[in-house]
Amino acid sequence: MVANEKKPPKPLKVNSVPGWDVGPDEIKAKQKEDDSLKKYWDLVGKPVEVGKPQFLKKGMLYGKYSGKKDTDEKIPLVVPTELRQKVVSLAHDTLLAGHRGAAGILLARSA
Repeated sequence: MVANEKKPPKPLKVNSVPGWDVGPDEIKAKQKEDDSLKKYWDLVGKPVEVGKPQFLKKGMLYGKYSGKKDTDEKIPLVVPTELRQKVVSLAHDTLLAGHRGAAGILLARSA
């Protein structure tokens, strides 16, 4: 047992995904360039009755909504169109994601 404790743990095998090095400045720039987000930029600071509340935090555009219970307030980052596929892939296809992507789920269900 002592011999096993001295071995370093095996590193996780995580594939490198090109293009994941997106920082806050790039997100801000892409949000401002994205024409599909113009309506959300226009809602920043407007009363809730006008539309879904939008606000800025450190220069980035966020939305705000409540879940099924009034206590379940969600504040998601508004993701520019150009980065949406990367975000979905990160949330579904990586080793540490909640599930294994569409193909992995289909394989698991058919087994």
